[in-house]
Amino acid sequence: MVKLNTIASRVTSLVILLFTLACNSSDSGIEQGKNTGTEQEEPKEQTEVLTLMSYNIHIANPPSKGDGFVDIDAIAAVINAENPDVVLLQEVDRFTDRSGKTLDQALTLGAKTNMNYYFAKALNRSNGEYGVAVLTKKEHKLAVKHSLPGAEGTKSELRTIGLVEIEFEEGQSMYVASTHIDHLEDRSKQVQLREMMNFLTPYNNKPIIIGADLNMPPTHELWNSLSTMFQTGCMGTCPLTAPAKKPRTTIDYVMMNEKARETFDVMDYYTVKDDYASDHFPVVMKIEVKK
Repeated sequence: MVKLNTIASRVTSLVILLFTLACNSSDSGIEQGKNTGTEQEEPKEQTEVLTLMSYNIHIANPPSKGDGFVDIDAIAAVINAENPDVVLLQEVDRFTDRSGKTLDQALTLGAKTNMNYYFAKALNRSNGEYGVAVLTKKEHKLAVKHSLPGAEGTKSELRTIGLVEIEFEEGQSMYVASTHIDHLEDRSKQVQLREMMNFLTPYNNKPIIIGADLNMPPTHELWNSLSTMFQTGCMGTCPLTAPAKKPRTTIDYVMMNEKARETFDVMDYYTVKDDYASDHFPVVMKIEVKK
């Protein structure tokens, strides 16, 4: 009987020992899984990439269709394919004979792209208005325009710049602008660029990004003065932008002031090679806030 009790006692002790070892082994495995497994990285803060497009839309007249034909849907399709946050438009008609007396191109493109719009009239044309426009996903905090006359004694057209203020982060705003510089004479280009920079000087304490048809290549001597305030976002050689069917020159740009270059990194800069909707390629620049 004593022997049986002894055996039972030893069996009980063995069971307790095995149970204890099993528990310890299980606990050890959990801790090892935490310590020796792949450590999870802290989630990185997501930085919003802003996409800006500059687009001379040729009054929505596809060159292959001839004068009088308007395809505003084609322009909207090119824009929507890139899903930009900002679109800076040149050669925009409003209630003209040539494009349609009921057609406000800026308003219509705003509706078709689900963006806010601002039209800046440069002059009267074809019994209507002609100028530049700005489309933005964000609401406008400010929208103003400024006329850019050509040099005296020339046949240059009156041009304009349209400027819009938007927020890019909570409590942080920037300016985006569209302009179209004279194509006839360098004297007028010089006068208009000088006037543009004078107009923008009071806004220069914040980031300014301009979409422009400057009607001059990157090698033009007027860049010497313009580059004191603005530089292109081109990453290396600026891409060819016109004419769309057989591009041979660069005259369309997205440009940044010094404050914009301090605030944003340029992630990409390219043209959209659509040769139907307009005689210019749109220029796209993607930026993100510097960390």
